[in-house]
Amino acid sequence: MTGIPETSKTGTEIRGAQDIKFFNAQHSPIGSLASFVLGARGAKGGLGQNIGKPADQHVFIGAEARDGSGVIDALPFFDQADDASLNFTQHEAGQEKERTRSALRVIADADIAREFQLTSDTWTAAGDGLQFRVVTQVRAVPDADADAEDGDVGRLKQAVAPLVFAQLTVDNTASAAPRRAVFGMQAQESARVLPGLRHVADARVTGVTSGRAHGFFALNHLADVASASGFSADHILAAATAAENWRFGLGQCALLVFAVPPHASRTYNIALCWHDARVCTTGLDARFLYNRFFSSLLHVAHYAAEHQDSLIDAWLKPDRLDLFDSMHKWNVHQKFQLIHAVHSYFGSSQLLETVDEHNAAAPGKPVWVINEGEYLMMNTSDLMVDQAFFEVSFNPWTIRNNLELFLARYSFHDTVTRFGETTEYPGGLSFCHDMGVANAFSPPQTSAYECVKLDDCFSHMTCEELLNWTLTAGIYIHKGKNEAWATKHISTFKELLTSLCNRDAPNPKEYTGLIGMESTRTLGGAEITTYDSLDPSLAQTRNNAYIGGKCWAAYLVLEKILRDNGFPDDANLAHAQAVRGAATIAAALSDEGYIPAILDVGHQARIIPAIEGLVYPLFTGCENAVAADGEFKEYIGALKIHFENVLKRGVCLFEEDGGWKLSSTSINSWLSKIYLNQFVARKILGHEWGPEDVKADATHVYWLTDKSFGGYWCWSDQMYSGVATGSLFYPRGVT
Repeated sequence: MTGIPETSKTGTEIRGAQDIKFFNAQHSPIGSLASFVLGARGAKGGLGQNIGKPADQHVFIGAEARDGSGVIDALPFFDQADDASLNFTQHEAGQEKERTRSALRVIADADIAREFQLTSDTWTAAGDGLQFRVVTQVRAVPDADADAEDGDVGRLKQAVAPLVFAQLTVDNTASAAPRRAVFGMQAQESARVLPGLRHVADARVTGVTSGRAHGFFALNHLADVASASGFSADHILAAATAAENWRFGLGQCALLVFAVPPHASRTYNIALCWHDARVCTTGLDARFLYNRFFSSLLHVAHYAAEHQDSLIDAWLKPDRLDLFDSMHKWNVHQKFQLIHAVHSYFGSSQLLETVDEHNAAAPGKPVWVINEGEYLMMNTSDLMVDQAFFEVSFNPWTIRNNLELFLARYSFHDTVTRFGETTEYPGGLSFCHDMGVANAFSPPQTSAYECVKLDDCFSHMTCEELLNWTLTAGIYIHKGKNEAWATKHISTFKELLTSLCNRDAPNPKEYTGLIGMESTRTLGGAEITTYDSLDPSLAQTRNNAYIGGKCWAAYLVLEKILRDNGFPDDANLAHAQAVRGAATIAAALSDEGYIPAILDVGHQARIIPAIEGLVYPLFTGCENAVAADGEFKEYIGALKIHFENVLKRGVCLFEEDGGWKLSSTSINSWLSKIYLNQFVARKILGHEWGPEDVKADATHVYWLTDKSFGGYWCWSDQMYSGVATGSLFYPRGVT
């Protein structure tokens, strides 16, 4: 794949967050499925839109050297660019046209510092008098489903504005001559993703656009700025190139060229903008909701110019700062991973508005989508439940939006069988794995992912999605403070209880509180879990300790909702099932001090996520269930013993580097799930974070950066022996 090294770094040195500065990070507007990626060496960043990877563009950020050579000293985000001019010229055999002398020189690594924060990413080359900062917002999105007041409209407009800011600061105070500086991008010759370059220069902005899709614009000190395009930065900046040729349209390089006045220091504000006015989805027609406020790319740029100072100041302060204040208690590696994850989460976000094909002017319904990173699957249920902890603190309405669309369009009723048998029994309500892929909504009651007659990756996840919807709803109702929504959907919660019990066993006398049945939607296959590419220790749904823990939590959620709404008999059944499930799992604790991954066959694998289900009572109003001396103390105690006995090197820690290993029998781990289980270990099981745990945190940073293609893929989830191999460019790290 273009721009990705063929192999990852295999050295054994593990550098922590404080030592790493060259890795890609996403800088993204909220709800635009777009990113400006920057940070890995070479042509591995740039402006991307509707893609599940970096754009692989050369990014030029630099200022004229102070040694009088005329060369531009630049940050290392470009390679030797292809000279596309050679495609237009002919030479005698054996003769080659001499390449244009390079106008760019890479600043040495040691002379560059990086400060990577929640709302900013700052690169400083102090010796060169150069600083480049990207500013993005971490913002609560106002309820787009609600009838907004005027103030809410303004806040919504700001929250979904499809732009990020950059600031280029150049110090020329010691010189009596102007100093040239540049910012721009160039597509790789093989990519051809900057077609139709258009120059814009008016009283408010100077910039370059790629068609109508995206562009970058200088917003202040416009007398210092000119836009330029050509075959390459070298061609544009060559001494022999007249500025009158800077509108040359056949190349794929676009620059802003700044002339910093003598004895001055300038900070240039730049807006990186996106716009897509189309109906951009199929299956369910929708367009980006920001079209309510912005009619074109230039409209976005003018908005940025008009409000540049106030927006930059506001964006540098994240919403819900109280949530992030606790970061001062974290070690540097944990802080890094959260910051990195938040950046990638917003890069996968998409706020759409449905369009009536018969009346395009009619008001649409908002649809919140989190795309599944590189895969671009839409609103994957496994991600919805894990991201709910983050979303409920910022914009709970987006959770409600997802839950209601799953219920209205992506729910179904099934029957169940015993594994390997054909006799069908009542099943009940459940939900699809996802809503579609790559802007193509799946037909109702289907997903992009699930296939039949399988018992591993790509099979159906009927039971887990039933649990995920239930648990997500519980988080929304309690933390989103919307008990009225629970009452409105009480018949659904009664159905969920029936469905979950039916998946235990056909006869209530056989109930264990776990899952013992298979959905007939598999057509003879077997259901799987979100850990789909693992061995059965975590991938199998039936009698699985991980799924059993989520069943226990879901029954507690259903008990609370049903009891609060006046259905004591149903609530008592849910409670009885929670008690059964906890007892079944606790009784499986072996003499060696671990709980088998698959309970009915005594599977020898040890899994950390046996403890995962403990997180949900804390967020659903069932906190007493995880009290060490409460009703479920035997269950909590068994899980504590299990966890302490599996968190060892060679079991559920990698022998080589001490990173967390979710299953003792697999090299496959997901960082988002590691974070979730770390929280449970600290908060509920009382695990004290010692030196080995801090080393593990540093290892996880190493996995994300040095070990995985130099950090090309931004935040990524699925790690094979610590190398990012799947679930790349991924949003779920905010778990």
